Amino acid sequence: MRFIYGVFLIIVLTASAGLAQKRIILPVQKEPTIKSYSMGGSILMQKQYKDAADYIKAHPDYISKMKLRKTTVWNFTVGSAKSWWAYNYGTGSYYQVASTCRGIGINCYVFVENTSWTSGKVNQAVVDSVINDFDNKTPSNPNKGIYQTDVDTFGNPPNVDGDPKIIIEILDIKDGYNGTGGWVAGYFDPTNEIDQMQSNIAEIYYMDCSPTALTTSDGLKVALETCAHEFQHMINWNYHQANPELTFINEGLSMFAEVNCGYPPSFQSLYAGEPNHYLFDWRGSNSTLVLNDYGRAQRFFMYWADQFGTGIFKNIVQDNLTGLSGLEHMLSSTNQTLNFTQLFENWEVANKLNNYSVNPAYGYTYPNLPSSYGKTFYLPGVSETDTVRPLAAEYYTFTGGSNLNITFSAPSSSIAVKAIEIGNSTQVVDVPLNSPFSIPDYGSKYSTIHFAVIGTSQTTSQIYSFTASSIVNLTTTELKYDNTEPTGYYLLTPGDTICVVFDAVQGGTLDSIRVALRRAGTMTGGVWQFSGNSNPTPFGARLAVPISVSTKDSTTLPYPVPYQNWSTVDLRPYSIQTDQPFAVGFVIGANPSAPGIMAADYPGQNYFHSLTYLQSADGTTPGWYYLSSSDTTVAIYLIRAYVSFVTGVKQEITLAPKEFSLSQNYPNPFNPSTKIDFTLPKAERVKVIVYNQLGQQIMQIADRDYAAGNHSIYFNGANLSSGIYFYKIVAGDFTQTKKMVLMK
Repeated sequence: MRFIYGVFLIIVLTASAGLAQKRIILPVQKEPTIKSYSMGGSILMQKQYKDAADYIKAHPDYISKMKLRKTTVWNFTVGSAKSWWAYNYGTGSYYQVASTCRGIGINCYVFVENTSWTSGKVNQAVVDSVINDFDNKTPSNPNKGIYQTDVDTFGNPPNVDGDPKIIIEILDIKDGYNGTGGWVAGYFDPTNEIDQMQSNIAEIYYMDCSPTALTTSDGLKVALETCAHEFQHMINWNYHQANPELTFINEGLSMFAEVNCGYPPSFQSLYAGEPNHYLFDWRGSNSTLVLNDYGRAQRFFMYWADQFGTGIFKNIVQDNLTGLSGLEHMLSSTNQTLNFTQLFENWEVANKLNNYSVNPAYGYTYPNLPSSYGKTFYLPGVSETDTVRPLAAEYYTFTGGSNLNITFSAPSSSIAVKAIEIGNSTQVVDVPLNSPFSIPDYGSKYSTIHFAVIGTSQTTSQIYSFTASSIVNLTTTELKYDNTEPTGYYLLTPGDTICVVFDAVQGGTLDSIRVALRRAGTMTGGVWQFSGNSNPTPFGARLAVPISVSTKDSTTLPYPVPYQNWSTVDLRPYSIQTDQPFAVGFVIGANPSAPGIMAADYPGQNYFHSLTYLQSADGTTPGWYYLSSSDTTVAIYLIRAYVSFVTGVKQEITLAPKEFSLSQNYPNPFNPSTKIDFTLPKAERVKVIVYNQLGQQIMQIADRDYAAGNHSIYFNGANLSSGIYFYKIVAGDFTQTKKMVLMK
């Protein structure tokens, strides 16, 4: 019984359920992270940056003396042999690498570690490709290489050795990589810029060749995008030798250097899943969470490029000020029309709306960036109290209703709230604090409203709350207790049972459930009336037993945002009324992690809707428990229910339709759910399939036998991007296709 995450598992017994109060701390087993991923090594050299800065401060005339001392270039030729100092990340020490010059370009010498050359990890084709991309071309520009692209964007590299060419040393970087986790794909070391032992006193960049497979196109791409990244660090050091730039800004500029050279963005789904995090934070000691920071920093400076053009970056890099002060100074000194706070607010709107055509301030030119994640509400009578962190944001979405009224309350003015109103047109409106705000066009002109709660303080988290009311127009609604993406799963024992208890929804009928699965496989379970107590069992009268969920797909960290590995069970044939609370449960099979049900964290230490039957918890009495992975949260299993309502609109009931028909989905456009009606004159096997504009199958939402009569199915496009889709019905010899529009 271990939570697959880097925290303790605490099993808390429920006093209200008749169980003894007892807490057990069990050992931790971690979720397998990304099997392997590359990273730049400069971020791991904070001590070297500090030591180099301290040296420059102590020797202010050092650079000018070095320029006078060395008046000739290296003048290497192909075949020149030299041993270069390199850094061993595993031992934290320096060693010498016997190398040979294997190629010379306009802007570089390429040396290769002798052992890597003789072993075949690097060949002449690799060397020629590195020179070509560094000097002549990038994916974004066939006529300009990495060197000139970075120089034009950020400035000039240092020149401590008197030679304008950059030395690229290709070697097997010693980073302790053992087949899993991260490896260093390349690095710039400022130690080489100062005159001391174990310094090359040269502009040198290190490129990895193992496990970076340079003889493959993918491996070479990793090496070259890292080269663009690390070369920015070299340039940045040239302008901030004694006063290093803030890590977030330095790394963000290097991440932008990758995109600017035409390489794809990185870790954007990770950032989208964590918008409520301090903008400038950098968790360098955490190899998992720092990937979120890389994604956030890259997104931030991609936005700057879209707003101001790439010319702004040379000003940022070469400004004497660093950190937020440097960014604020840059906005004022370049006569921009907005200050940093206004820019930040626009950025947080863009991260949700991402529609450049509505307003360039609210979008990106780069396509398909994931939108920031938030909570979605369908039912009226909503209230929330939460905290937004400094320079961060939280998002709330209202859809499927009309006549929205909401009041945001906060004791501080360091919060800005924006309403993003999407429908026949789209607009962004400022929402006042501590006074009512109404959107009478919600449900007619606007189908979806996003609220961005933005923390504008640079130092302090801000508490806020809101209450909202609206009229429900949906025919279906989603019931869920998880409000975040999955954080892991509980490794239980075969025969244990997972259960989520749902509150009653008056006047509703249970249409379906969805379960977030971790691995390929099948689980068996059912739906019961909630007994009202977990002792001896939360399962009362049987409502739909047995049912099963299954998937052929698997996921690992980082989990995609939004999570995509869901299995759906159609429960309409059971006609389950939701006027009473009900419980959904599944039994753990022979392989506890396949498929496995994903879990999230909920603040608090009291029971909250999710229960687990443990046959044996390290010798404790078998019974129902609720689980926790920390002292501040309890676990919620990602099981959701979908309930339909009678809306007051009368339907004509046809006992025996005379012909097949497929109706237009409603609503259309929709976000994220829509209903599809069809009629059958006789019993048939029916398939309903959804395709994208390229004719590729996206999802099969029906494949079963239906009786003659009227039928409805529901399609949820929460995991799809906005656009045009097609749905096709196949029933016997009858086939028909219609178009629908998903508008997020």
